[in-house]
Amino acid sequence: MKKEPVDFLSRYFVTIFRERIRTVLDSDHPVRKLVYLCSGLLLLNGFLFVFSVKDIWRVPTADRYEKPSLLYGVNSDGNYEPIAEFYRFSRIVLTDADLPGGWDNKVIRCFESTEDNNFRSHRGLDIRGILRATMVNLIAGRVKEGASTITQQVARLKFLNTERSFLRKAREAWLAMLLEATFDKKTLMQIYLNEIPLGHGTIGAGAAARFYFRKDIKDLSWGEAALLASLTTRPKEFSPLANPITSEGKVRVVFKKLVENGILDVKTAEKEFDAFSEYYITLNRSPNDSAFSDRLNRFPYFTEYVRKNLARIIPKTQLYEGGLKIYTTLNIQHQTQAEKALAAGLKQQTLLSNQRAFTKIDAFEDAYGDIYEILAGLHDIPEFKFKISRSFRTFNRAWQEDLRDELSVLNLISGTEGLGEVVDWSYKTQATEDHLLPVEGALISLRPETGYITAMVGGSGFRSDNQQIRAFQAYRQPGSAFKPLVYASAMEYYHENPDPKKNVTAASLFDDSPLQYVLEDGDEWNPTNYSGEYSGFIRLRQALELSRNSVAVRLLEHTGLNNLLPNLERLLQVENRNLPRDFSIALGSFEVSPYELARAYAVFASGGKRVFPLSVLYVEDDKGNLLKDFRKDNEKKERKQLVSPEVSYVITSMMEDVIKKGTGTGARSYGLTRPAAGKTGTTNNFRDAWFAGYTPELVGVVWVGYDIGTLSLGKGMSGAVVAAPIWGRFMANALSKEKSKPFAFGDPKIVRRTICSISGKLPGSHCHQTEEEVFDKETVPTEVCDDHRGLTEPAPLPQPKPTSPKKKKPNLFEGDEDVIR
Repeated sequence: MKKEPVDFLSRYFVTIFRERIRTVLDSDHPVRKLVYLCSGLLLLNGFLFVFSVKDIWRVPTADRYEKPSLLYGVNSDGNYEPIAEFYRFSRIVLTDADLPGGWDNKVIRCFESTEDNNFRSHRGLDIRGILRATMVNLIAGRVKEGASTITQQVARLKFLNTERSFLRKAREAWLAMLLEATFDKKTLMQIYLNEIPLGHGTIGAGAAARFYFRKDIKDLSWGEAALLASLTTRPKEFSPLANPITSEGKVRVVFKKLVENGILDVKTAEKEFDAFSEYYITLNRSPNDSAFSDRLNRFPYFTEYVRKNLARIIPKTQLYEGGLKIYTTLNIQHQTQAEKALAAGLKQQTLLSNQRAFTKIDAFEDAYGDIYEILAGLHDIPEFKFKISRSFRTFNRAWQEDLRDELSVLNLISGTEGLGEVVDWSYKTQATEDHLLPVEGALISLRPETGYITAMVGGSGFRSDNQQIRAFQAYRQPGSAFKPLVYASAMEYYHENPDPKKNVTAASLFDDSPLQYVLEDGDEWNPTNYSGEYSGFIRLRQALELSRNSVAVRLLEHTGLNNLLPNLERLLQVENRNLPRDFSIALGSFEVSPYELARAYAVFASGGKRVFPLSVLYVEDDKGNLLKDFRKDNEKKERKQLVSPEVSYVITSMMEDVIKKGTGTGARSYGLTRPAAGKTGTTNNFRDAWFAGYTPELVGVVWVGYDIGTLSLGKGMSGAVVAAPIWGRFMANALSKEKSKPFAFGDPKIVRRTICSISGKLPGSHCHQTEEEVFDKETVPTEVCDDHRGLTEPAPLPQPKPTSPKKKKPNLFEGDEDVIR
């Protein structure tokens, strides 16, 4: 309840009044003293309880409204476009242009007829109406009729509460007179139409017209305008969605008043009412519908992420009511394609993974139902019950798994349109097919140069039961998608500490063979390759292409765990979490979110510089004044060189081969032709599937898995099979309108050398398999391959000596081939 404190000026007037009373009491006439005293006390009470000096400044602000804040994204033309709005209640502020016809406007006439017939003639208070309402209420013995004018209702809606008391009515009357002195009648009507609550979360006639009829207020018929006017007293009771019969009766009353006031004749009123009655026949909406569901919110996962972050900086009142303009980094083309790619991938994967929800929910009741009743009686345990009956559960399961498909086929052969619509509706409204647990996922993309987050999807669909923003909140093991960070950290360590024994290049040779470690607690750890196969000695580039786990562990062992971790921590930029100090980190045992992995990969794409992701550029108030500029804050941050441009170049080159001929070839399945680098990731038992990668223009990360971390996507459901195609589809379509360009890392000290494909050394005279490799200028190998000495190229096979042609006969079985006798 609103409470108004006594202001300083009121206290000042009380002091003056007290002095005047003292003067009167000094009079020689006792009767006059008494009359003056009683009159003064009455005036003082009225002054203190009704009048407030603050009203003089508050009343002129009555034509200011709560305005929704708009969220903007960037479209394909580079222009800002609204993508969402924040508000507590749905409101569309009406102006003169929205109410054509002046006082003859249908909506205005309907509200005048139901609320205040004398609105245009009185000065805030309708004395006749007050007297009439008083008599009606006295006769009825209860409050049956109100006497508030539209101006009084404006005063209550803008400045007071709904408390039923004489004090509130007195304040309402005082404020109404001030409003009449400040605004003209037309403005007061607009304020009323913009402030009146009309049910289901709508404030004002404009929002109600959009919610109930999906129309602008200027396009309403007489019946539709009458329905809005019928909702002023008790919107819940007279809602056409909740109580259509009661609503129709109330609309009939509004039409009667229009006839009584001479606005419509009987014939026209009957015709308009009959035409509007069709609205109730065709009405098919839930009584729980709310105008909030009509809120502009094209990309809810991104909107919710921005809302949560802004709520920490901007007061919620200002965020929901201040009419702010929030300009974000979201690219509408990228976001649209991200949602399409992930939704299609998750739907298909749900069917493939086929992890079923628990359906035998009657098992407990069958086995322990009787015992549970006894225990419940002894120990006061709540009753064991389901929200729906067993018969309904049984029918629903049978309908979805058996009956529906058969009925759908029969209906196609000889069914009716109505039955077909029921079956189609059943398919569309079912959250998961045949009790399958939904596979979830996340996708996030950002610009490597600016850190602008261009797309972000947090799951399979933003619903009341699925609002987790997994791009930021799903911490899972990245598997082999972590290896490029390990490789880069090892290369960067040599770059900072040039020890020949620690030199690591894309051509370095490592042993790809089984490993076995004994841990401190006595357990054994045997890291194995995904395929279970080993290649012997293999170059680091090939090891990344084929995602060899044993090589990643041996590389970590070669560089040293303590030497590698500082560089890894810098790349990940993780705060308040420590990386595990064991060799399993080489295989991605440290849990990260898709956002964190994208931020780390963005370092490579930007030539080794630190990237600060950004989702909101700047915020303006309702007058266009700059409220907060996040771009300036971002520009002040120092973009340190986390790895050298040379290391970024080499790692990018290696990951390009992953997509061209390694485990990431699935990323090309949707027509991605521009330069791209990336790495797949799969965790134990196929629980998580990852693909992280980038083009010169964009960094993107895809994660797919179950929310329950122990569930498997199924045998063979690796990052290469599950996540890479989603990533490739998104990248190809998101960047379809942007020109392709090559990777650019400034002017790195990179040299190209021909090496022996087998040993990784400079080729010797006996090396017959060679290829070109890229090196940091300081890491070019100097050793010449001597591994193949004594081996020569295999001599050509001897050709058979020519022989005289032999006699041939037709092949009866092959037709045109010859048979040698």
